[in-house]
Amino acid sequence: MAVAPMTKIVMAAPLSRREELVEELHRLGAVQVRTLPSLFESEEGLWPEEFRPKAYVPDTRKLRLELSRADFLIELVKRFEEKPGGLLASMVRPRVHFSLDEYLRVKEEVDLDGVYRRGEELDTRLRELEHCRLEMEREREALLPWRTLDAAFEEIGAPEKVRAKFISLPPDKMEDWSEDIESGCPAADWVEVSRTQDKVYVFAFVHVSQLGVFESLNQKWGAEDILLRVERGTVEERIASLEEEMERNSAERERVVEEIRSLVSLKGKLLLLHDYIYNQLLKEEVKGDFLHTRRAFLVEGWVRKEEADEVAEQLQELGEDVEVAFEEPGEDEVPPTALANRRLLQPVESLVRLFGLPHYLETDPTWVMAPFFVFFFGMCMADVGYGIILTFFFWLLWKKLDVSENVRRFLRLFMYGGVATILGGVLTRSYFGIFATDPERFPRFLQFKGTFDPLFNPLPYMGFCCALGLLHISLGTAIEMYDNARWNSPWKAFCEQGTTLVLWLGLAITAVGGALKADPVLKAGLYLMAVGAAGIVFLSNIGSRSWWGKFFGGLYNLYNAFGGTIGDVASYLRLFALGLATMAIGDVVNRMGSLFLGIPGLGIVLLFLVLVGGHLFNVIINLLGAFVHPLRLQYVEFFGKFYEDGGAPFAPFGLTPRKTVIEGTRR
Repeated sequence: MAVAPMTKIVMAAPLSRREELVEELHRLGAVQVRTLPSLFESEEGLWPEEFRPKAYVPDTRKLRLELSRADFLIELVKRFEEKPGGLLASMVRPRVHFSLDEYLRVKEEVDLDGVYRRGEELDTRLRELEHCRLEMEREREALLPWRTLDAAFEEIGAPEKVRAKFISLPPDKMEDWSEDIESGCPAADWVEVSRTQDKVYVFAFVHVSQLGVFESLNQKWGAEDILLRVERGTVEERIASLEEEMERNSAERERVVEEIRSLVSLKGKLLLLHDYIYNQLLKEEVKGDFLHTRRAFLVEGWVRKEEADEVAEQLQELGEDVEVAFEEPGEDEVPPTALANRRLLQPVESLVRLFGLPHYLETDPTWVMAPFFVFFFGMCMADVGYGIILTFFFWLLWKKLDVSENVRRFLRLFMYGGVATILGGVLTRSYFGIFATDPERFPRFLQFKGTFDPLFNPLPYMGFCCALGLLHISLGTAIEMYDNARWNSPWKAFCEQGTTLVLWLGLAITAVGGALKADPVLKAGLYLMAVGAAGIVFLSNIGSRSWWGKFFGGLYNLYNAFGGTIGDVASYLRLFALGLATMAIGDVVNRMGSLFLGIPGLGIVLLFLVLVGGHLFNVIINLLGAFVHPLRLQYVEFFGKFYEDGGAPFAPFGLTPRKTVIEGTRR
């Protein structure tokens, strides 16, 4: 339940052993290789020729080309594969599983160059067919208004002194246009071919001597010239010819699509091949992080301390000429961060990663964050019935869906929240909203001590939320005190954080004494608060050089301790408000459903629909708030007391599948 301790590993070997070492490191998947400083390369004069460092530039062109070809083929077959049916199946992308042996053989089993050439030919042909079909559809669309024109086009263009014109103009301009044409171009003859709501299509013969006047009149009335690409025959014949060509185009396209679909069976292997090539690329790129000389190379990296012995044992099997050594991190070196939590806490660990990993020297907050986040979630939903629904629903998704480990962790997190919702419902006497507003009708065996009535007696529940908040931020301050004691001194930790904890402890005891009306407890709490306040004034600013700085800085810290505490603790009342909203909406749903009981026959059906729909709506709308608001309390109120984040994730060099699941590997 902490940040995993790291150790630095240093490896040196002859240049001839480089490929073997890279393969072994990739197989182990336990070492994060670090890029060695470039300053070694700048100090050329200090090195003998045979030991002079030199840069290594990985040659990745071929691998990147293969990777792009694999990507192309994957996207090609995805376009034509059958989509899974059902809402859930369409939302969740199925994962493809392979064994490690299949991964190692895939390069030999798939002829990437051959499949790519065939896929590229089919894709090119398909695009040509789609382009031709689009052009034919456009031409057909342009010819449709003229299909009643029965003149053959080879006859239309025959007279030398006459020009054939195809024009379109707005219907409201047709009468004025025709009058101007009759008066201005008496040698022109025209006929209306067809008419739509927006345009009138006109075919005209114009003598060449009046062609300029005809065109100027067209421009005056907004007429547009239309170019028809018909060389011989009538428009109707050209349309029929286009439709025949389109049918042949469709048949050819279907044939090409079927051939592409025959490649769908290779999709799984192509995904696996993509991962294989990608990992070969990683192997080549990692060599650029090594320090090379003419005869040897040096590798540095990070490994978990608990795995150091196993890694050393595996690397020593490569031979005596491969040297392996371990070192503690230097003062100016910051190892990457790897969280080491038990499986039960790993779902909440995902929330820590969302905010940012802790610094390597910080305390992992997961073990404190887990119970509070889950319980806060339950307080926001606070209904036994809703908790049962959430627990069963997310358990079912967790069992049935083949999703990544990160998604599975979130599903488990919501399962925990469902269980906490049941507990919250018991504490607030809410069972699908029943009895939440009528405690007198609540069964006596469920009205045990410790339950609350947030609707009619909210003050105890509000006090409970504030007490949880004070405990939560106190634990955050205690973590900061622990880190301060580890890296500075216990005395400084007590002065800066311990005095605040004493003040808060006195505040808590005072509140308990006041609630129980116990004067001894009340007085003890007040005395403890006074001690804590004095400690803050005189000790909390111990780092100041002057006594006046210590005193006035302490007064300011005391002001912040009281003012900040009030604001922080008040933030936890949102748990009360959200839980109250859930219970109130549930009660409203029940009351609405009861209104339909008096309707004969149909009343039971309407009651069922209102109850099911209303309670599901209540669960859905409050689910987001039950996740976001407890998360805000963690990130703002709790983390704000101690957390700095900034940790770099521990990313060991190893087998990294991106599109498939390879069984029997570390990741």
